[in-house]
Amino acid sequence: MKKLDWFIVKKFIGTYIFMIAVVMSISIIFDVSEKLKDFINPENDLSFYKIITQYYPYFFIHYANLFSSLIIFLSVLWFTSFMAQRLEIVAILSSGVSFWRFSRPYIIASSFLLIISVLMNHYVAPFANKNRLSFENQFTKYNVNFKDIHLEINKGTIVSYRQFLGNTTTVRRLWVENWKENENGQWELISDMQVERALGDSILYNWKLRNVFIRKIGNLNDSIITKKVIDTILPFNIRDLGQRAEITFAMTTPELIAYKKKEEDKGNSTTHIEISNHERTAYPFAAYILTVIGISVASRKSREGVGKNLVIGLCCGLVYVFFMKMTTVAAINVGWNSILAVWFPNIFFSVIAAFLYYKRLRT
Repeated sequence: MKKLDWFIVKKFIGTYIFMIAVVMSISIIFDVSEKLKDFINPENDLSFYKIITQYYPYFFIHYANLFSSLIIFLSVLWFTSFMAQRLEIVAILSSGVSFWRFSRPYIIASSFLLIISVLMNHYVAPFANKNRLSFENQFTKYNVNFKDIHLEINKGTIVSYRQFLGNTTTVRRLWVENWKENENGQWELISDMQVERALGDSILYNWKLRNVFIRKIGNLNDSIITKKVIDTILPFNIRDLGQRAEITFAMTTPELIAYKKKEEDKGNSTTHIEISNHERTAYPFAAYILTVIGISVASRKSREGVGKNLVIGLCCGLVYVFFMKMTTVAAINVGWNSILAVWFPNIFFSVIAAFLYYKRLRT
């Protein structure tokens, strides 16, 4: 690489690191203000050292990686606009360097960041998220409310419930049906259990059931058992009934594929899992597209200065995020193909990037 390449790559990486530090500092400040009550709660017994070593390093990894593509875009706009305002780009192009050659170090730097981001998304960030979510589940209060759920936990075991709050271990109106396949290949109900309130264990299969009605179906008559309280073991635990949507962030790609298969066997929708899997590759590739847009827009000297380019960049970023959310919602609620839903914003912005870059080459 020549001096020009090193000059631009160092500016690119340096600005990216600076912006990551600024954005994450602001994010941590907001997060601390939101969770302060939980942090100072005497019941949690949390020390300052424990918070900064067991939570915020993983918080930083997750959100820095999540915002990486947009921060790359803003970094390109920022330092390229300053180069344009100081006439450095005019001097480079006037010396005989083509705009295509000028763009090469941008692609090199964004490729380096893309590779890191892909590896982070598939393997490193899930490890960080596992620790982050574990900390939040233990010391903070999140409210995920599952209602009117029907699951096939195991083959022949159907579980339904009225309500389950994700930050508790209590399930209301639990109903467990056991089915058996007969000689004719038909499934017959052999027993069912209705529970007014069930307290489960997130690790073991221990349950405490209150106000229990059990019916065992026989050939001639049924046997019925009613109990006020039962301590028992069931073939599922509390985690099988529902987990935070963010749980997919805490799984490596092989684990996510296995989780998808498990959810399919339960009869649950796996669209959100497929979207999460495809996003791990689609988001990093957005860095390429946004880098090209950034070069094309910011490399021109503007009378309005750097501010104009940053406003354009923020607008593009907001439109990109809007498209991404709109297409993923369409995939979940309307039935769009999950691959198309995730990659459509990249395809759309690729066309814009190609047009802007071609227009910049012609001037």
